[in-house]
Parts: sequence; structure tokens; C-alpha cells
Amino acid sequence: MGIITTIDAKCKDCYKCLRTCPVKAIKMERGAQPHELHARVCEERCIFDGSCVLTCPQNAKKVASDLDSVRPLLEKGENVTASIAPSFPSVFPDVDPRVVPTALRLIGFSFVQETAIGAEIVSEEYERRFREDEMQLISSPCPVVVNLIERHYPEVIPYLAPIVSPMVAHGRYLKQIMPGTRVVFIGPCIAKLGERETPGVDDAIDFVLTFEELKDLFRQCGIDLGSLQPSRFDGAEPDRARLFPVEGGMLKSASLSTDMLDCDVLTVSGLESCKEVLRQFIEGMERGDKSYLPRLVDMLACEGGCINGPKNPSKEDIYTRRARVLEYVKQSHDDRCHSQRSGVGCQESPRCSSLPRELLERSYRNLKPVVEEPDEEAIRAILAKTGKHSKSDELNCGACGYDSCRDKAIAVFQGMADPEMCIPHMRERAESVANLFVASTPNAIIVIDENETIRDLNAAAEGMFKTKKGEVVGKNLSSIMEPGHFRKALQEKAVMQGEVCYPDMELVTYQTIFYEPGERLAMGIIADITEERKRERRLLEIREQTLDKAQGVINKQMEVAQKIAGLLGETTAETKVLLTKLMNTFKNEGEDDEASSR
Repeated sequence: MGIITTIDAKCKDCYKCLRTCPVKAIKMERGAQPHELHARVCEERCIFDGSCVLTCPQNAKKVASDLDSVRPLLEKGENVTASIAPSFPSVFPDVDPRVVPTALRLIGFSFVQETAIGAEIVSEEYERRFREDEMQLISSPCPVVVNLIERHYPEVIPYLAPIVSPMVAHGRYLKQIMPGTRVVFIGPCIAKLGERETPGVDDAIDFVLTFEELKDLFRQCGIDLGSLQPSRFDGAEPDRARLFPVEGGMLKSASLSTDMLDCDVLTVSGLESCKEVLRQFIEGMERGDKSYLPRLVDMLACEGGCINGPKNPSKEDIYTRRARVLEYVKQSHDDRCHSQRSGVGCQESPRCSSLPRELLERSYRNLKPVVEEPDEEAIRAILAKTGKHSKSDELNCGACGYDSCRDKAIAVFQGMADPEMCIPHMRERAESVANLFVASTPNAIIVIDENETIRDLNAAAEGMFKTKKGEVVGKNLSSIMEPGHFRKALQEKAVMQGEVCYPDMELVTYQTIFYEPGERLAMGIIADITEERKRERRLLEIREQTLDKAQGVINKQMEVAQKIAGLLGETTAETKVLLTKLMNTFKNEGEDDEASSR
């Protein structure tokens, strides 16, 4: 099972996840029904920033979870350590962040510590490298940035700092001081699920929980944070590294310059800004001129930093979240200084916590997918499938999720997209099919609104009511016909059916009127049955004439019968009864035939 999967029943072909994905790592696949498409996450391209999860209006994207593995360990009282990301003060509004370690112990964690300890260790390494090495570096704490470089900008890998993230550093630190413990990282980042399994650093963290899952776990365990007493985290406490989750926090933690006029350092947050800086690095490499590049770029994929991670359940704005983290940092610093001055509960200095150099180093891989690029002929052939035969046909509307029609055509060639994703083309095709049926039907079709104003009519209606579309659209229905049947359908908001005659036009119709509540329109399908009724009248006349002639024959036969009866001695009355029965039988058969034809 992948890190992000799609729930097919909820995926509604809206392409919103593709439109928001910064690296177009969404693959459209055919479903079971015709024209059904489902958006799948292509893990080879995905950087796991979580934009598709956040933007899906149907909640069709599901993130993998370690919760079912962690909960039994906590319930059994196993040796499980919590490493909680430094953005945690932004998660729980209106409560003292210092109650979180209390809550973590209550649900079963045997040891709780801030991941900022790892950030403190990593910051020392960045400070050392910045001091000793003149090479330009891009920071690597953010796994989304690492994924972005490895899978989409591998040319920049030589500049990516070969330093583990605070999560990995802290996991290794915890396993050094507590061999055998299982470490659960808790944070706002989906990409940490992938980093946990990355070859070379997969020894540090056993499980990953998101802040959303932690909040749910507290609720399931009946933990009310507002009723808990504050407590300290276990072991060493960090100081400035608690600033890591806010923009510029890493530079501050490493005692590097945060002066905006200092060209040696640069802080960037947000994926579009990160991509732009990476392009600048590549251009500098191609020109052989890297002098204008900063010596250290602190890159964070989320706007404003980790406090804005995709799995932070807080509904507060980014500025309020930032303020909560800063307030916690200030409060923790003041408490620590007070403890040190008073000599009570003085904690181990975080600067004494460190790891061997080899446990802080890591390498990277070129994971960019190898894909075949189409030639111009192939692109033109794909564009032609959606009616784009020239440049002017390429709308580049972006509705499909790609910036241009050519980009989508390339994605179709590479198996990532489908030609039917072109919304304007599919709309035109649907309209043309519908128009073809409306235009070709022999029945008149008339559409009116609730004011009985004609909104549309087809060619058959023009011929039937001897009018022109351009002359009557926008006028009242009464201008071409008696509107009673339509009016009744509008009033009752129901389907009306029946025969309607227009004597002045020598027209007989059978009408079916539908009411559409969504658009508040009535549509009439009108069949001309004038000739059918004329044929029925002619048939009736022929039958009446036949009956008249039969009556004459009967009368003559009666005369003959009377004469014969007189000669034979039979009564005239008996003969008359028999012949009358014969005539009535013939007449009734005619009436039955007429009724059945109706």
C-alpha cells in the first residue's frame, strides 16, 4: 500500500488534485465505467507534500497510517518513546503546550521528548560546515525538499547538505541512550512516512504518527488536555532549536545570520519559491557562475514553515500558529533560566547532547523517473484527438490540471493523462451530440422559463408552428401557440401529457411537457398527429357509408323475404328479427374496430 492512495468511490474526476500538485505526480486511470477516470498518486514522481490530500473536495485521498501498529504497543505498556516535532504548540489552541507531555504519558508512552533535541544536534553540524566549508549548501531537514531534488532536480544533489534531518538525528540519539526502545515520531508532515523507510536512515524511526492522529488518539483515550497539569519533557531539553518549525528557525538555531541584507544565507518557504531557487542553482551551474548564489539556503516546502504542515489539524491562521510556537519558546527559555538560577531541577545542557559524525551524515540518490519524450508529430496527433489542429485551437485553460494543451499531450503520451480530460472538448462533443438529436428529431421541442418566455426551440418546432427561432426566442409562448398545457406543467411542476388541438392552424398534437426544477424550465416534446387523425376520420366515413349501403341491402332483402314468407306461410316478423340481428352484428363490429384503432 502506498503512502497516499485513492478511494475510487469518492474520486469524481474533478482534476483538482492534479491542478494543485506542484510536480504533476497524479496519474489518471480508467475506471470500470465508460468515461470514468480516477486520480492515482504516482509515487515515482510524488514528493508527498500533501497538497492533493488537502485540496480533494471529496476526501478521496487516504494517507497511510501507523496508528494500528502503535496503539497495541501503548496498551501493553511496551517501551515506546515519543519524539514530538517542535511545531506541536501550534496544534492545540487554548491549552498550555506543557500539558502535551503529560497527555503522552497518560496514553502509554514510556519516554517523551521533543524532536528539537535532534534539531539542536543538526544545527551544530550546519554551523560547523558553514564555518569550515565554502561550498554552497541547501538544507535537508525537510523531506519534501529532499524528494523534490531527488525526483525532479537531481542536478542539484551535489548542493544538498549531506546531513540527516532532526527526526533521524533524534531517533538515533534516543536509541543510543535507550537501546531497545521503539521510537514514534509525531509531526505534521506526510513525507516523514517515506523518510522513515529511506535506505540509509531507516534505522532511526520505527513509526510515524501525524498530529491529526495524535489528536484522534487523545480523544479515543478520553484525554481532556484542558484538565491536565503541565509537566516537563524527559531528559535533555533544547533551547533555540525549538524555532526550527518557523521560517528562518534553522538559521537561528545554528547561530547563523538572519539579517535579510546578508547574501550568504537565504530562507525560502513554499514549493513554488523552492522550485525557483533550484532553477537558479541549475542556471548557475550551466553558466559556470555560482558566485551570486548564497552559501546556505534554508528550504521549507510549506509556506511559513512546518507549522503549516498538511497534517496540522489546527484551524488557526499561520500567524497565530507562529505566535504560539514563539510564545512557547520564550516561556520554555524563561523557565529554564529560572531553574538554572535557582539550582532546582536544572536540566542537562542540550549542547552536551551529540552524535558521532557518521550518524549525522547521509547520501542522496537520483530518483528522477526515466520517461520517453514525444516528438512533434506525436504531440500533434494527440492534440488532434481533442480537436486541436492548430495553435489557435489550443486554449491552454488549465482546467485539466496542466498549464498548457501541449503539456497535457505530453502527459498523455507518457501515460499520465487521458485525452478525455479536455473539459472544453468534452463539453463541445456532448453539446454536438445533444444538438444532433434535437435537430434530427421530427418532433417539435420548445423550452420556456417560469415566465412562459421562449428560451429555445428546434427546427421541427419552427416548421410546425410556422415561425423562425430568431423571431420568437425571448417572446411569450402565446405568440406562437396557446400555452395552457405548458402553464399547467409549470404550475404543478410535473410531467403533463395529452392531445392538444389548434383548429386555426389545422394542427392536432400529442404533447409531453417536462419540468426541470434545477433550471426552472419546462420543455415540451410535441408530436404532430394531424394526419393520423385525418386517416381515422376517413376510415370512420368509409364505415358509415358501408353501414348505409348494408342497410339498403337489408331493406331490399326484407321485401324479398316478405314475399317469400307470404308464399311459404311464414310470418314476416320472424324474418325481420333475424335480419335485424345480422345488421346489428355488422354495425357493432365496425364500432369495435374504430375503438381499437384509437
